[in-house]
Amino acid sequence: MASTGEVQPTTPQAGILQTLRQPRMVLILLAVWDILAVITQVLSDSFLFDLDGKADGILAGRAFSASMVIPAIIYLWAARDPKRYRQVFWLALVEQMILVLSCFYHKGAGDIGWAGTIIPAAISGGLIFLVFFNLFQPRKEVPLREAPPAPPPSQPPPTSYA
Repeated sequence: MASTGEVQPTTPQAGILQTLRQPRMVLILLAVWDILAVITQVLSDSFLFDLDGKADGILAGRAFSASMVIPAIIYLWAARDPKRYRQVFWLALVEQMILVLSCFYHKGAGDIGWAGTIIPAAISGGLIFLVFFNLFQPRKEVPLREAPPAPPPSQPPPTSYA
């Protein structure tokens, strides 16, 4: 087909930030981040989580309980209909803020190194940023539906005077 030299308008492509800000995408990213936490617990003594010796103490089993499966399931469930389950973003905000604070607490206690502090805190910080967009974005006002018009008043049956 010969070119006519005309410039064809193109549809604007969504940027990476615009794509990542979408509620379903944020929920899927949160679920992946939690699933990675479970994999890290399962693969202890690996490059993901280097545990010197063994976990000890009466609650050591709780530390490796893979409990991050629960929020991952919640995020995946909510990703089916993000508008309906919008409240789950509050759970995400609290979870990620606790993760950031926990990273710096454990760095201060000498439990983890700088890489184990900064990388998870930065990823959770990015997720907090994306969650904020979904919590505090202006919502489009949906006009209220007006009540259907009332049916006309019923006429009394005509009376015949025969």
